[in-house]
Amino acid sequence: MVDFARNIFVTALTAICFAVPLGIGQAASVEDVALLKSAERQKVLVEGAKKEGKLTFYTTLIIDQVVRPMKEAFEKEYPFIQMDYFRGNSDRITQRVFAEYQAKRYAVDVVDGSSTTTMIKRASLLQRFYSPHLAEYPAELKDPESYWGVSNLYFHTIGYNTRMVKPNEVPKTYEDLLHPRWKGQMIWSTGRGGGGPVLIGNMLQTMGESAGKAYLQKLRGQNIAKSTASARQVLDMVIAGEQPIVLVIFNHHAYISKSAGAPSEWQPLEPVPATISTIGIPKFAPHPHAAMLFMDFVLSKRGQKVMQLSNYLPAHPEMPALQADLKPGGGRFKRVNYMNPERQFDQGNDWVDYFQKNFVQ
Repeated sequence: MVDFARNIFVTALTAICFAVPLGIGQAASVEDVALLKSAERQKVLVEGAKKEGKLTFYTTLIIDQVVRPMKEAFEKEYPFIQMDYFRGNSDRITQRVFAEYQAKRYAVDVVDGSSTTTMIKRASLLQRFYSPHLAEYPAELKDPESYWGVSNLYFHTIGYNTRMVKPNEVPKTYEDLLHPRWKGQMIWSTGRGGGGPVLIGNMLQTMGESAGKAYLQKLRGQNIAKSTASARQVLDMVIAGEQPIVLVIFNHHAYISKSAGAPSEWQPLEPVPATISTIGIPKFAPHPHAAMLFMDFVLSKRGQKVMQLSNYLPAHPEMPALQADLKPGGGRFKRVNYMNPERQFDQGNDWVDYFQKNFVQ
């Protein structure tokens, strides 16, 4: 993943070279639709979408858990649109878009993911858009240049086995992780988007470079176990009793496991790092009217309700999580470091390098 991120612009520039000959007309048409703000906007989008009849969504979201419910709700509201989808991680989606644009085959209308829109934007292949629902979101949850919105949130906390960690022992602060009690008793994933590098980035961003690295060197002495498995899988290892504590999980995963009867619980350490799943429109979306109706739907409370009922954490500030305390203000934590996806993309390799040199080698 690191190599892919470092070489992204080589692929991107190639994609641009192949994409430019498409013709200005189609690009302008997508732009006109995406930025439409007139009083007749909804009517124009609906009429255009009826002619298009289709929408293709490339997504990182789990199909059975939320994509199918989102498709069902969207098609119920707009029965004249058939929504197709493809699932992959951000890298795979981006590579697919670039390959299609090189071949002048423009199939995708909407993309999402933690870094998908950033990589496509850096290749000048993402379209600015307007949605009236963006006004309902705080600045940290929308692009200031209007290239992306946010569909859902991920809050990174620690997780622990409730049979192995007593309530009065649970670490409540980052300093608590340095207690001798936890030396050799913690584990984390080596994954870039949901493991050690996220904690490193959070420390450097919130504490500053000098203080952050000083803390991390102390944490290094705790002999944290490592796994190349995903954060979800490492949480399952902790639930199975392989280690008492896992650092850097999605808090809703621990909640889901707890609800199923597992000895699972999560604890926020403030400021809680949060990554965001962004959503946007590629520059040459073949069904721009349907794409904008879908963007509006996902960003609206209607679409965010689908996220909520699917046990995802909705991004809309007025839409609580199904379990309210999974989001800030729900009673368990307040201070959050929303990790801007573009800043995370720019600095992510440095976080991975620091993690590899200090916690892996």
